[in-house]
Amino acid sequence: MAKIPDADGQAREFIDRVVESHRKNGYGLKLSKKRYEEAVARVAASFRGLTDASKDRAA
Repeated sequence: MAKIPDADGQAREFIDRVVESHRKNGYGLKLSKKRYEEAVARVAASFRGLTDASKDRAA
């Protein structure tokens, strides 16, 4: 069975890609450390929910 990816690491990569994409498109997006950590926590929770749902389907 495949190893389950780290939700926090995946979330950080996702948020970083979104911020970089917005910058490339001309948006001056800046996140404070607090807002960045809040966004990472929300995205990580979503990723965990998806992996949990996937485990339930596989069982």
